[in-house]
Amino acid sequence: MLKSFTLPDGVKMTPMLEQFVRWKNEYPEALLFFRMGDFYELFFDDAKVASEVLDIALTARDQGKKIPMAGIPHHASESYLGKLIKKGYHVAICEQMTEPNGRSLVDRQVIRLVTPGTYLPEEAGNDGRLVAVRKLDRYRWAVGSLEPGTGFLEAGAMPLDEVRAFLSAYSGSEILRPKGKIPEEIASLIESSPVVELPVEDFDPAGGARWLQHRWGLASLQGFGFQDGAPEIGVAAALLRYLEETQFGAARHVSGIAPVLSSRYLHLDVTTQRNLELFDGDGPSLYDILNRCKTACGRRRLREWITRPLMDPGEISRRLDVQETLLNFSDELNDLQKGLVHCKDIERSLARLHMRSGNPRDLAAIRDTLSALPSIEIALKGAGLSHLLPCSDDFRDVSDLLARGIEDSPSRVLGNGKIVRDGFDDKLDEWRGFAERGQEWLNDFTQRERDRLSIPRLKTGYSRVFGYYLEIGKGSMRDDLELPEDYRRRQTLVSAERYTTSELRDFEERMSRSEEEVRKRETELYGMLLEKTLEKTEKLQSLGRALGNLDVLVSLAEVSRERGYIRPDFNDGGDISIRGGRHPVVEAVQKEIPFVPNDVDMKMDGNRLAIVTGPNMAGKSTYLRMTALLVIMAQMGTYIPAESAELGLCDRVFTRLGARDELAFGNSTFMVEMVETANILHNVTDRSLVILDEVGRGTSTYDGMSIAWAVLEYLQGACGRCPKVLFATHYHELTALERRMPHVFNLRVEVEERPDGVTFLHRVIPGQADRSYGVEVARLAGLPRVVLCRAQELLERFEKRSDDGASVPEPSVQMEFFDLKGDAIIQELASLSPDELTPIQALEKVYELHEEARKAVKP
Repeated sequence: MLKSFTLPDGVKMTPMLEQFVRWKNEYPEALLFFRMGDFYELFFDDAKVASEVLDIALTARDQGKKIPMAGIPHHASESYLGKLIKKGYHVAICEQMTEPNGRSLVDRQVIRLVTPGTYLPEEAGNDGRLVAVRKLDRYRWAVGSLEPGTGFLEAGAMPLDEVRAFLSAYSGSEILRPKGKIPEEIASLIESSPVVELPVEDFDPAGGARWLQHRWGLASLQGFGFQDGAPEIGVAAALLRYLEETQFGAARHVSGIAPVLSSRYLHLDVTTQRNLELFDGDGPSLYDILNRCKTACGRRRLREWITRPLMDPGEISRRLDVQETLLNFSDELNDLQKGLVHCKDIERSLARLHMRSGNPRDLAAIRDTLSALPSIEIALKGAGLSHLLPCSDDFRDVSDLLARGIEDSPSRVLGNGKIVRDGFDDKLDEWRGFAERGQEWLNDFTQRERDRLSIPRLKTGYSRVFGYYLEIGKGSMRDDLELPEDYRRRQTLVSAERYTTSELRDFEERMSRSEEEVRKRETELYGMLLEKTLEKTEKLQSLGRALGNLDVLVSLAEVSRERGYIRPDFNDGGDISIRGGRHPVVEAVQKEIPFVPNDVDMKMDGNRLAIVTGPNMAGKSTYLRMTALLVIMAQMGTYIPAESAELGLCDRVFTRLGARDELAFGNSTFMVEMVETANILHNVTDRSLVILDEVGRGTSTYDGMSIAWAVLEYLQGACGRCPKVLFATHYHELTALERRMPHVFNLRVEVEERPDGVTFLHRVIPGQADRSYGVEVARLAGLPRVVLCRAQELLERFEKRSDDGASVPEPSVQMEFFDLKGDAIIQELASLSPDELTPIQALEKVYELHEEARKAVKP
């Protein structure tokens, strides 16, 4: 329980501070953005935090005792808010609810609480997400997630391994959990995320179901796919209730709930996503290669499709059918790309407007999107794909209203620039007309006064403190100048005097009233436009989702057209047969080097565990990654880079690739390798695809080979399951398993040997490699020649050793020669031009090098 806030001793209580104290005690855990005019002010410790995090000035206000304070401009608050949220702070927005009138205290109220999970900035990319988790019993957990930016709410009950994957996928999200001790099983997964503890009763399934049914006006949640008493309903209710409480009920865009069905998607844990560089890596990712999306909602949906490939052949086929049609209608594909460019992220705009963080530009985004629909509809109709979007007639009324009502580029802030178009409202036009005519009147008045006083340089102006004034420079103040009786001095400057008149004061009152009436009427009209738009929330959300899906399909079709991808076929048995497969990322990046295609053949009742051998740099890892990526792309429902492909559906893709330390967590490279391998062995199924690269290399040779051998035996069938496995290794002894175990077969990367070296052909063919060509790879890497010679000598000795335990060769007496000094002597010899040396110079050089060589080999 946080202590209540009280003013420090010596600080005088004022009505304004009384307001501040009241709201600070309502939200003691949050920084309070206290609106004062054009600024949000922060006081006391809040001001100190803001000053440090935001790098803004810390000032003081004198209230008997100086009060620390810091302020940020209201119109630029978004960027400051984002920095605070990124640091994990909660921010309560306390707005002015009435206009200042100089007579009474402005009413202020907190209208929303911004947290890491509810933050929704104007620019897409850093949207918050809420995740909830609750342990149900020894074996099951309830989890859920809520995207405030789209209103998408999902929940499910699942075993611990799937919970870990779920939490890892949403790492960094704001986590809601019941009060009490954090379950050890998930402690490490949520320690880097902001965590909010809620009362245990907030997660109660029965109470949550009643609350959700009442909120949505339903008799049951079975229509969403949830049975009565489903335990995951509790976490769903906790998520939505938290969003509504922080946004003060402003979450009406969340209008349903979807079940998390792990059986519907190909499972990719966070390790696999990282190892395959689906989104991030040292270079372009799979997402980068496939992303030709024109809209933010399309890019968001593409990430979702890559993260969650499908298990439903019918749904996969429907996606592929659309792309096949688009590829057959090239002109319509081009027209769709042109139309989608004008579509905005209306899902986010709707969410921002509902959550009171939106502004007139969100209405403009919806207007622009609706205006683009007719051209998109024409292109879809031409390709026979009209069913992919809702009919634009459903939005004609709101589209016309926004087109007539909202300025092309409206101001972000009400009362600070134009929002409503001229001609939309007669009353608004009348008051705007007065304001515009007021400038003409002021020009005429200025000229009249110049003529009346014979002062050509007399001018008029306006200041927020003194209002409108007449200014006469000191140089124009003649001795014989008599000012009219109605001139009243307002301000004396070093170089001028400022006056007002009754006529000018009357004008100021009329102008002030007209500006106020314009602001008031425009606010009313904006509210009406907003209300009419939000009445269409559900239909507009459906449109936003449909546009996002369409954008992804168009993007994938465009990539397929450009790169010559083919449509994959699927079988019921689980076999994988790929002809001429290509790695989608490597092929795209190495444009100047033709990619060498390779085949993949894995049979559920035949060869399904491949041991892949061959030298480093020859293409083993590329082959493994290619296979996994093509499976993922195919089950996404997109074309793939190959000559042909027929695949059985995989339920999971597991990978153990590369070396990676987690020293910050006390884990070495080998420990990380073993943990990831253990996860695979515990969770693999008959329909899984397992990619293992160099298992066991993080320890001694015999330890590593023994572990690798035992892992292969386990995956071959000892575990009672029969996954498809690609196992790359340098332990050539493992290739003997082809003769010992059914379903195991050998593959090798082809190498061409020539007198001047070797060439890696990057073709994967049946058979086993008999050499690793490590010295050749070292030569290509540029190791000094003397080191390469010594390495080759040692290699030959090792290879000739008998099996009776012959000792390791003794270090050469010349090893000291192989340091940088000796290498420098060789380089100097190579640089000499004997024909240009005189006999005396040559003899001197021989003595010089002889002396250097003696020093190099001296013990």
